[in-house]
Amino acid sequence: MDAVSNRDRDTSLRVRIPGLDGLRAISLLLVLFAHWAPLASLILEWGRSGLLIFFVISGFLITRILIDLARRRREFGGWQILRGFYGRRFFRIQPIYYLALVFVIGIGLNDTVREDVIYHIFFVQNLANALLRNDIGSYGPAAPWWSLAVEEQFYIFWAPIVVFFRPKVWVLALLGALAIAIGWRGFAWYVDIGQASVLVTLGNLDSLAAGSAVAIITSMGRISPAAKHCFTAILVVGIAGLCLLSMTDISVGQAEFRSSFVGKVLADVPVYMIASALIFLLAIGKAATAARVLENRILVFIGKRSYGAYVYHQVVNYTFYFVVTPRLLEPIFGIKLGFRGTMELCVFTAVTLLLAALSYRYIEQPIFRLRDRIYPPNR
Repeated sequence: MDAVSNRDRDTSLRVRIPGLDGLRAISLLLVLFAHWAPLASLILEWGRSGLLIFFVISGFLITRILIDLARRRREFGGWQILRGFYGRRFFRIQPIYYLALVFVIGIGLNDTVREDVIYHIFFVQNLANALLRNDIGSYGPAAPWWSLAVEEQFYIFWAPIVVFFRPKVWVLALLGALAIAIGWRGFAWYVDIGQASVLVTLGNLDSLAAGSAVAIITSMGRISPAAKHCFTAILVVGIAGLCLLSMTDISVGQAEFRSSFVGKVLADVPVYMIASALIFLLAIGKAATAARVLENRILVFIGKRSYGAYVYHQVVNYTFYFVVTPRLLEPIFGIKLGFRGTMELCVFTAVTLLLAALSYRYIEQPIFRLRDRIYPPNR
């Protein structure tokens, strides 16, 4: 009876959840909106919000995979499971990331990336940026990749905890992560260490933990009505909190609010409350309307290709401005072509999504097939 129960739960963990691809697409679009429509940031930090949604989704999906694998530990062995997990993770993340890194260095898009390439190779560029450069824009087209380093560093420690320890330890670890993240951002605000508050992995643990917690709760069998009511309340409180923060941002001024304790330390909380609660309701089938909206064909298409789009998006506009325009357009037409505002958003988003679609079809999918042969998904 237990074996059947476990098998059913394992199968449920591998079932696609309607709406998640659409939510991933929205998180990507928020990032693109922030980078290419900067006036929008006067209302809300769209880019940071998009990243937090990415973190919550990642924490949720990866923890579901780890829980599924942990239930097979006696069959395959813990270290064998971890080897397969990290191997599959490598094939998912590294190939197009390294391809983009080689492109950035090869055509000379950013000298700082070339100088610090060793940090980018080993996914510690967020630490190098915080400790050596102290400027999130130092890496130019590679600047957004600090968030990939955050995720990779998190899973190095989180995967063994899930595979080798009991659920009580998982819960304690996530509670600790929540406290550490808020504590770190509070410390960073107090001593005024600037962007290190978010560049360092410690400052993002709470959003990753929120998604991981949802994965644990939804994997434990029957969901009680109290849990459903609790997450509905979390969603409502999160929306109210986000609206309040946005109104405060507008009323007191962007610079003052975003340098305040609330802006630096607590502003992330409503965003990952909303994202985690929505994911919970989608996972248990209690957000039918939201699922229908998020299952829009365009959003699903974008969501499935969102990783490539995220990796490539700043490479696209840097290549245009620093290679295509000065080396091709100016010599041919004698003009300096540039895009601003809505035009920049539309043109670069279209190019980025086209590039991501081609990458997904001709690079990523063949790599996934190779990955599945080397590291079967159930081990």
